[in-house]
Amino acid sequence: MLRLTVESGEPAGAACDLKPGETTLGRSRSATFRLLASDVSGLHAVVKVAGGVARLENLSQFGTRVDDQPVAGAVALIPGQRIAIGKMTVLRVDEAGGADAEAPTGGGHEPATRAADALTAAAAPAPAPTRGAAPAGTRPAAVAASARATAETLADDAFSELTRSMGGVTGQGGESEEGATRAMQTRAATPEEIEHLQELERKRVRRRLTVGLSVAIPLVMLALIFRPRRPPPEVEIEWPKDAAGSYLDQFEPAPSGGYKEDGFDVCFPGNGTFKRKVIEGGMVLEGFIGRSLDVPMRVVVQEEREVRFAGLSRAAAVEDWMQQAADSGGRWNFDRPSPTPAFFGRKNGIPYTRVTYLRDGDGTWFGVASVVLYGDRRLVARTEVPAAERMRAEKMMSVKLIRPADAFEFAYWEGVPGTASLDESAMLRQIRADLERIAPATWAALESLLQTLLTQAVQAGHREVETEALALLVKLRERQALWFNSQKLAFDAAMMQNNWKKAEKVAEFTKAVYSRVEDQRYFDVRKWKAGP
Repeated sequence: MLRLTVESGEPAGAACDLKPGETTLGRSRSATFRLLASDVSGLHAVVKVAGGVARLENLSQFGTRVDDQPVAGAVALIPGQRIAIGKMTVLRVDEAGGADAEAPTGGGHEPATRAADALTAAAAPAPAPTRGAAPAGTRPAAVAASARATAETLADDAFSELTRSMGGVTGQGGESEEGATRAMQTRAATPEEIEHLQELERKRVRRRLTVGLSVAIPLVMLALIFRPRRPPPEVEIEWPKDAAGSYLDQFEPAPSGGYKEDGFDVCFPGNGTFKRKVIEGGMVLEGFIGRSLDVPMRVVVQEEREVRFAGLSRAAAVEDWMQQAADSGGRWNFDRPSPTPAFFGRKNGIPYTRVTYLRDGDGTWFGVASVVLYGDRRLVARTEVPAAERMRAEKMMSVKLIRPADAFEFAYWEGVPGTASLDESAMLRQIRADLERIAPATWAALESLLQTLLTQAVQAGHREVETEALALLVKLRERQALWFNSQKLAFDAAMMQNNWKKAEKVAEFTKAVYSRVEDQRYFDVRKWKAGP
């Protein structure tokens, strides 16, 4: 029986007995005699033993040489020959019972098993040397080193070796002659190879899954933290604001004269959607409100001037407007007018009455009207939105729509119904004299007297008397404003000094001076509270 021994290459010193049948040589795990050099094909050559004769056949496109002669067909092997496989591996042909019988043999074991056996033998502790025994030879050390190299190579090159050995099955091409080789023949993969490939694939899938999760989980967390958050539902429509949180107001001069002409301006949302349209006796501003600017809104301002207004009370003027609106067309449903007045302006104030309503015409609208009786004029400023938006928009619609100039505010007056006939010249002389004395205690009476005089002058058509009385009223209002400011400063100073008694005295005297509920300061001074 012949034996093949690795004379050079990997695994160095390994041997394989050539038993009857076929013995395959190559890098594949399925090879009978596994050679580990990188330039060996998966199944490089086969030795067929029959009738006591061993014949070598080449299976690799890179060829096999016997005694430096290329193998073509079947070459009979005899002891002493050298078989070159690749450039690094040389096998020596020996008799199985020759001088090298003590060398480890393949014995028909799988290459992986032989490598594991060799590694185990190398790791086992050496027996204690006997006296006079020679040092251990180099062959066992070489075998141990070869076994370790074989085990490491098996782990590192498993996938590469399998794909090379199955080149015809997997479709992978070979490399250059200087590098790796490709199997020449096509064959079916063994169960061992298939299981090995599947395990490698499972490892790759697990690795990719682990990497993917390590990236995806932080990204998902960041996305959840920094995702765009939908704003809460707009349960209440607010007046528009800028980025700093300040209200966006826009003003339009009144048809009778704006703020700069000592008249008044109309205030409306400054979101850039409102357009002005002139109507009889006033104007209409139409635009949109809401976060999405999807709620239509109208601001309507109308002015009327009639002598009869000078003889009406404010409540009568409001009722007259409601009747006039109902007669204008459509269906109007008014709520009860507000019992207490609100005020436009910052000084004495211009009182107005608030009325809410529903109107059917070009749709169903909810509205808030502010009705002002100003001498022989009636001003009505109202806002409207679709009735379906009442709950969300009513608070916003209650803002003060009129910004009066100081002169317009000082000249405000209401008529006194049923006034007796007065001597206009005598009354003017008395009022002028009382104003020169600067007696705050008399100001309330002077104000009532001037409004009575103005009512009579307007109804009688006495323009000169009306003009002088109005000038005296403005002068009185200017003095009232200056005195009120001085009293407010005195009250604040007393409070800062913890002089509660003085603060209370200032407040009580100021309340006595501003005793008319038609004056805004009547309500302001009653908010002054003396004490800690």
